[in-house]
Amino acid sequence: MGKIDSLMLSDIDGFDTEGRVRLLEIIDRLRELGISESVSLPQLVVVGDQSSGKSSLLEGITGFCFPVASDLCTRFVTQIVLIRAAGSEAGVRITIIPGPTAQMNDEYKAHLLGFERKMAEDDFRSDDLRQIFNEAAKRMGVPGPDTEDLKNMAKRFSDDILRIEISGPHHRNLSVVDVPGLFHNPTAYQTEEDRETIRKLIKSYLNDKRTIILAVMDARNNFANQEVFSMAQAADPAGARTVGIITKCDALEPGDEGRVLKIARNEEERLTHGWFAVRNRSTKDINEGMTIEGRHKREQEFFSTEAPWNTLRPDRVGIKPLKAFLGQLLYAHIRGEFPGVVKDIEEFSRDAREELELLGPSRQTALDQRRYLTQIATKYERDVSNALSGNYDSSLDANSILKLRMHIRNFNDEFAETMARDGHTWIFQNPDGQRDEEYERSERAEDNIYEWIRKLYHDSRGAELPGMVNPSVLESMFRQQTVEWEPIATKYIDKVARAVDDFNQIIFDKLIGDDVVRDHLGARLREQNREAVNRAADELDSLLQGERGGVLQTVNRYFAETLSNIRQERTFVRLKKRGLHEGILYSLKQVVDMVHISNEDQAVDNIHDILKAYYKVARKRFTDNIIVQVAERHLLGVNGPVRTLSPEFVLNLEDSELLHIAGESYVTSSKRNELSSKVDRFQKALQIAKSANI
Repeated sequence: MGKIDSLMLSDIDGFDTEGRVRLLEIIDRLRELGISESVSLPQLVVVGDQSSGKSSLLEGITGFCFPVASDLCTRFVTQIVLIRAAGSEAGVRITIIPGPTAQMNDEYKAHLLGFERKMAEDDFRSDDLRQIFNEAAKRMGVPGPDTEDLKNMAKRFSDDILRIEISGPHHRNLSVVDVPGLFHNPTAYQTEEDRETIRKLIKSYLNDKRTIILAVMDARNNFANQEVFSMAQAADPAGARTVGIITKCDALEPGDEGRVLKIARNEEERLTHGWFAVRNRSTKDINEGMTIEGRHKREQEFFSTEAPWNTLRPDRVGIKPLKAFLGQLLYAHIRGEFPGVVKDIEEFSRDAREELELLGPSRQTALDQRRYLTQIATKYERDVSNALSGNYDSSLDANSILKLRMHIRNFNDEFAETMARDGHTWIFQNPDGQRDEEYERSERAEDNIYEWIRKLYHDSRGAELPGMVNPSVLESMFRQQTVEWEPIATKYIDKVARAVDDFNQIIFDKLIGDDVVRDHLGARLREQNREAVNRAADELDSLLQGERGGVLQTVNRYFAETLSNIRQERTFVRLKKRGLHEGILYSLKQVVDMVHISNEDQAVDNIHDILKAYYKVARKRFTDNIIVQVAERHLLGVNGPVRTLSPEFVLNLEDSELLHIAGESYVTSSKRNELSSKVDRFQKALQIAKSANI
């Protein structure tokens, strides 16, 4: 018969009642579809220290015998899947499921997926199986049963999974996983790094809420020294998923039984589901040719006749009661987790469909390619229009970059506030000699504006009459007073440009599922986008030159009104300082004398008041122009970076450009096929899952 005892495998029925059979079959059908790579499915996982008897326990549960004297099971995860099938479909299939590390390397992943070995269930020998295990280990790059030079191996443990699928009419649907055993003392063959690798691997299984933990304790070792139980408790504090199993009871030294019996009776180290004790095949038993059937008989004799083990409850010793209990626990666990499984399948199915939709239809012809890009451009225009009009999707986060108009409005407000606060170099004053609060907020501005004006007035005197001001003085002062405008405006434009870039990046990621198309289209648009940004920079320079480089001009009557109000207030201040107030009679000559000041003081005051009135008008005009003429026109307008991609743009592409941008690569074609297959598998899985009526 070989290494699988079909007679004894039939007692896997301990897992089965009519209801359990159906539910286990559904879970296994889901696993057969390959969705367990994405969706966590309920399963049994055996964990424990190295040489604790995990693999032998797995033999007892599944009937599958590992190669004799092999420590292969300590090197990577082993999954045994039993499938009930017609006699014509009976057999053993061994494959490798790439682990998390392999998933990050497509070439290595394909290398592992390429491994497959098949054999008839009743037509293989131990040597054949040993050779297959050697080949699988070599494919994963870890030691196999016959590896001699362990010290020079590049890696000694793997997170890949060796999947052994056994089909036949005597089996029941079941999946059991054996993970590498923990070890405590590093050696030349097992380093501290290896220990951490195994701990992380075990934790990943224990933390999966859909895993039932079969925690194995070697009867010969103290419970406190077996770390796996503290790890299981941390992952399953309520103990709803943990079953304790004691192995190697027959190997205990006489006198040590009492300690283990207390644990087996759940009197110490209590577990919610209690403990089971088993007797597995020893190396001697295996070498003497003991079958799985013989194992079960020897185990039954041991716990029924050997003292003090025969004092334990019969339903808590041996592999048969253990399997019956696990069948009940697994069934209840699956029922509890099944709604979550269905929900996960629905979510992954939706994600896969959306990803497939992003790739679009096959693009083999120019017509297909142009249609594909036109669809993208149409959706892009719609999203841009919504983003700039403030018509946002309710599902967006509060600060999502897709709320482009909101961010632009915030930048506009911030720009206007910064211009008002930091745009001036010197703080203007009120007629009463106090600093004007409107300009006082700047931390960088100078406060000796009158000294500055007087100095420039003296330094620039020419042929004008006393008290008159050289027009070039005001222009020079205005340029010095507005020196901060350029860096403030440049920073604002940079923010808008970055927001547009970020928006485009997010939108492209959202609309284009093909990385190659996204990169090629982005590269094609990037030059035009740079031109738009350069036009914005040129417009900014032009506005700065117009405001700061030419003559001071305005027809805004606000300037004249402001200047008149300042002068009027200045006159009132002078009169009040001389004691003039309502109700007192003065001659016109007295009033004129009161407001009279020297020609130089009059000139300095006039310069200050004209500069102040004009600065306010110019600052507001400049701020609006930067927002409207630069940001809106060049960065958000018709020829801006968010308007370049359009159906017209696609229509004007040459066929060669079209092929370069949207031509379908082998990678894309393969990805579409893979996603189509995934969508189909998830759809089938959903139908299977919903047929359970749980």
